[in-house]
Amino acid sequence: MNTFQKRILPTAIYLGTISLGLSAYFFYERSLIGFPDGHLTELDHAFLLLYLICGIKHSLYVVAFIYFGLGYGSRLKWVFFLLFYAGSIFLYFGADWFLRRILDHGVGG
Repeated sequence: MNTFQKRILPTAIYLGTISLGLSAYFFYERSLIGFPDGHLTELDHAFLLLYLICGIKHSLYVVAFIYFGLGYGSRLKWVFFLLFYAGSIFLYFGADWFLRRILDHGVGG
């Protein structure tokens, strides 16, 4: 095991655990969508798809972190993957903000 692999392994384990937790969170949040009577608002319909995509995406990230943690990827691939990972989290928060601001979410008289 070279020095790059020794340095990357704890980070990959840490980020993989975070991705696993985020995946579980998104699938849990998806199960809570809607009013108790089963009514879904425009925002709920959008979040059903958003949470499904994010849950699957973070499940696949766990596999990627295992790949990098075992030392199969190069430094350049690791840097690009981390940038992609940070960008996807940023895009989730942007989509969440946009959908909450634009779509009807059931609050009103």
